[in-house]
Amino acid sequence: MLTGIDDVDWASLGHAYTDSATDVPDLLRGLASDDPAERDIALDGMYGAVHHQGDVYGSTVACIPFLFELAAWEGLADRAAIVYLLCSIGGEEKPDPEEIGGLFEDEEEDAAYVRPYLDAWEGVRARADAFHGLLADPDAEVRAAAAEALAQLHPDPVRSFAALSARLPHEPHPEAQRALVDAVGELAVRHKERLAEEAGPVLEAVARSADRAPEARLSALDHLARGAPDRLPGNTAEIAVEAMRHAHERKATAAGTARPSSERPRTDTLVSHLRELEATRRTEADSDDETPDILRRLHRDLGDRTDIRFPLLMDQLGSPDREQRMRAVAMCGEVLRGWRAPDDGPVIALARQLREPELALCRAALGQLRTLAPISRVVTDDVVDFLTEFAERRRGDESGLSWDDMAFGRAIDLLALQGDERVANAVRSVVGRLPELPPHLEGWLGAFDRETAAELGPVLHERLTALGPDDRSTDGDRLVGALGLIAHAESLGLLVDRLRAGGDSRTTQWCVLRALSRYGEAAAETAPLLRESTHGAGSPDTRLAAAHALWATTGDTATALPALRTGLESDDASTRDVALRLLGTLGPAAAPLSDLLRATEGTARAAVTLWQVTGDIDAALPRLLHHWTADPRSRPHLAACLTGMGAAAAPALPLLRAELASPRRHHHDGSADPRQDITADEELLRDCRRMVAALESDTETDPQTDAGRSTG
Repeated sequence: MLTGIDDVDWASLGHAYTDSATDVPDLLRGLASDDPAERDIALDGMYGAVHHQGDVYGSTVACIPFLFELAAWEGLADRAAIVYLLCSIGGEEKPDPEEIGGLFEDEEEDAAYVRPYLDAWEGVRARADAFHGLLADPDAEVRAAAAEALAQLHPDPVRSFAALSARLPHEPHPEAQRALVDAVGELAVRHKERLAEEAGPVLEAVARSADRAPEARLSALDHLARGAPDRLPGNTAEIAVEAMRHAHERKATAAGTARPSSERPRTDTLVSHLRELEATRRTEADSDDETPDILRRLHRDLGDRTDIRFPLLMDQLGSPDREQRMRAVAMCGEVLRGWRAPDDGPVIALARQLREPELALCRAALGQLRTLAPISRVVTDDVVDFLTEFAERRRGDESGLSWDDMAFGRAIDLLALQGDERVANAVRSVVGRLPELPPHLEGWLGAFDRETAAELGPVLHERLTALGPDDRSTDGDRLVGALGLIAHAESLGLLVDRLRAGGDSRTTQWCVLRALSRYGEAAAETAPLLRESTHGAGSPDTRLAAAHALWATTGDTATALPALRTGLESDDASTRDVALRLLGTLGPAAAPLSDLLRATEGTARAAVTLWQVTGDIDAALPRLLHHWTADPRSRPHLAACLTGMGAAAAPALPLLRAELASPRRHHHDGSADPRQDITADEELLRDCRRMVAALESDTETDPQTDAGRSTG
């Protein structure tokens, strides 16, 4: 073995740590050692010096033929690791000299640096036929590695695809089955025009085969979803559920069998450390099962196929496998934040986890339900039942956890966000006693009825008093926002003191000015200070907020409108946007600026403000319809305008119907894990349903009616 290794002039070659690679032959011989510790040390040296952090040197290229020889040495242990090393050396994409080079001013020196990368790329691919022979190797790990290598490195993808597809029906080992499926799927994606059509039937056959490993079946579905969605079986959800059930049964069977102990010695190498980390991960998961990770990828690659995703999710949430359910809880929140469920089923299934004795599972479910508060009213009784059991100390201990991480805190948060009176007393206690105020405090007060919210005024006042006027904390801003929401009369002086002491704190001043706007006429006595702030040295946003607060408390447009006009004419886009938002709340009171608003184009906010101020359907409707398509995130605001137009909004009917038919929430841009609040989307759906019903009713009543247009 390793014929010719001593004929290489290793001394003239280098690697990461020296210009002489005379130590490399010993590393290569170490890979062939009978001692696993020596093999680990040798592999660590290959990655640490000869292929350091992915770099390629002359010695790296010289190793390639010997590594292929070792990989083909039947009976040699750890050959899969050698195949993966070759995959790394060969790389996925052909090296770009422009990207790799440029480190040296001398062109020849730079070219010499780049040359090994190109030689490695060509050298590995020139010998890649060897991987075909490894597809039938006695070692399943080698077969799996060979499949990956063929997909990545072989220069003839059609031939590799044929070999991989032919091997699939005969491969008995789950890990190698999955590797073959992944290789077929990757080739289909990389060579879509040549192989996608052929890959579809191969992957579909694996997915439908009950005798294939669960990982292979789920991976086949995932690759179909990603590369050939039209080939997804009609019963994809049922296939995935069956695969998960088989994985659970296999896991249950393995649970009664002692794991084979590994007698491999530990070495002071990164290779050994990574192997131990993987072993620890599998021990903690109590399984070698990879199906949860594959299932997560399948969910994401299914995208808008909610007809598959929601049934699959429902079954996951009812799985007897604890890990599958825990993963499903997280996925449920992700899916429901990005897509619209056809009914309450997924939320009900999520809340059903609260009946389980495991507190960690309940905590996870409550964390997701809290982000789904606008669609979780149907399960409030389940949450209250959980709180009752928790209060009776039947739900374990949560000492040491923060409010945000506690199941108790998440349950209170969820119910308070829905304005559930059953937690009103608990909310009063929380607001008075928690060291840090809950982040959703304003949301709580906005959800409760005015009387219940007003009862929190004294405790909010007391906490703000304790902070003092010079405070600039987040808690202080939250208290100011909450007091403004309920317009607590006794706290007006505190807000004025805080505004006077605000100094350069833009956030503090903005929060106080917004709160004073909410007080309305009850804060009229603050007019002198607001006028002063309107013309003060604060930021443009602060001056705009002061002008708006002055109008809200006194109705003084003589001072407010010039300030808002200045903001509207600003060169800064952010300042213009703030001015537009504030002007919209003035409504017809801002009519003197109508001409300026008509001339302000380019944003959805400008179109919304134009309607709010002028009520001019002829001017506003075309702009609103344009931005519905151009700026999907603005649709809730646009829909709110359209609802005020009555029958004149009929041209929007196709857009409204399309919105209701879309499985994806308006704010979802296709990112893997949408995290936006769904409140606005639920309001959008409500407005769309209301408008469609009204407009369709008008059409049925008098189909000849020309909705016409009028100036409001």
